[in-house]
Amino acid sequence: QSLGAWTMGDFSVVLRGRYELLWIVAALVGLAIFAADRFTVAGMGRDFATNLGLNHRRIVGTGLTLVALVSAAVLVTVGTIPFLGLIVPNIAALAVGDNMRRTLPLSLVGGVGLVLACDILGRIVIRPYEIPIGGTMGILGSAVFLFLLLRGRSRVA
Repeated sequence: QSLGAWTMGDFSVVLRGRYELLWIVAALVGLAIFAADRFTVAGMGRDFATNLGLNHRRIVGTGLTLVALVSAAVLVTVGTIPFLGLIVPNIAALAVGDNMRRTLPLSLVGGVGLVLACDILGRIVIRPYEIPIGGTMGILGSAVFLFLLLRGRSRVA
């Protein structure tokens, strides 16, 4: 039963003793916010970052390591939540641009809000039962993702 909840991203199995890894996530996100300007410069390309005096390879490696550690800790604690890391950062980047100093806090708040909305929706739809958050996020996330893809295509044509 616990494995089934983990594969669908269910919060009902997150009890005392199972959420402490999220404190590690908070510390790693703090490091990512601290290094956000360096990530923005690294996103402009290797030559540009090198001209500004940054070690592009080290900055990209640090960013990939932070993302992998945060993703692993959240995955172990909550389970898989589809489309969350795909649609929320892209919507945040569409709203405020590529500057990581502005995009990262908006992604954090937007991700938390979307997860909370999907969790509440999953608890209300077939009350008194509960739909795992992976199910509601999969349906809502796929609809939003298709909207973003088709909206971009209609402007190009």
